[in-house]
This record gives sequence, C-alpha cells and structure tokens, in this order.
Amino acid sequence: MFDLILVLRLNLKFGIPDYVFVVIVESIAQMTNRLKWMPMLVLSSKLCPSGIEGTFFALLMSIDNVGLLSSSWGGGLVLHVLKITRTKFDNIWLAILIRNILRLTPLCMLFLVPRVDPNSFILLPKENVDPKVDAIDTSETKDVELMSLVHSVDGNI
Repeated sequence: MFDLILVLRLNLKFGIPDYVFVVIVESIAQMTNRLKWMPMLVLSSKLCPSGIEGTFFALLMSIDNVGLLSSSWGGGLVLHVLKITRTKFDNIWLAILIRNILRLTPLCMLFLVPRVDPNSFILLPKENVDPKVDAIDTSETKDVELMSLVHSVDGNI
C-alpha cells in the first residue's frame, strides 16, 4: 500500500518528503523480493530429486519469468480498461489498489502447501526405492577421474 500512500500524497501529511519516502519504500521492496524466494527454494529442495537441481532451478526461473511477463501484460490491460494514459492519471489510485489486492491472492493457495515436519523428506530416500525399477549400471562411473581442461592460465604450457 506504500504506492497508494505516495500517489494520494499521504506521506506529506506525516511530514515525510517524497524522496525519503521513495528510498524507504524501494529498500523495503528489495528486501521483501529477496525474502519471498526463500520458502520457494526450501520447498523445491525438498521436492527435487537428486541430480536435477539445476534443471529444477531453471524451471523455477522460467515460471517466474512467465509470471513477470503476464503481470506486465495484465497491468497494461488494467491501465487500458481504466483509461490511464501518459497524461491522464485520474484512476491511477484504483489501478494501484487492484494491484495490491491481486498481490494478496496467492494467500488463498496456502492450503496447497503440505503440513508436515519441515525436516522430513517429501520424496522417498534412495534405499527405500525398489532396486528393480532403478536399474542403472553405475559400475562404469565409479572410477571416473576428472581432469582440468585448462593447463595454464597465462598461456605457457
């Protein structure tokens, strides 16, 4: 609701100048944007099978990018419907209010998060899996030695 406070100029009633208010709001926004990823990463680490962590993280990033793209298109649609242009800002407060209400809608999906002990495994450990199903021959990969592809940094061999 900080943007709504800024648009309605309520910060001046509290004696906070615009530039100070914007710096405070942007600092809070950066902090919360970083903190909002923590539960997603913890839950995904519980759901991800070992060996495909990079692929799973790429999937999360692509889902986030699709969300950002769809939110910017949806925001443009809301601005068009409310007839907000570069020179006409009469309904900007309503657009900000709609955005803030839509930001709270994921709270309605919290029932989908499993209620289990955070330290328990969601996927079965490897020893409980049927060995007939997981029949990958690992005898060749046990004695693999990794070597550097770069012999020298300064160009001398």
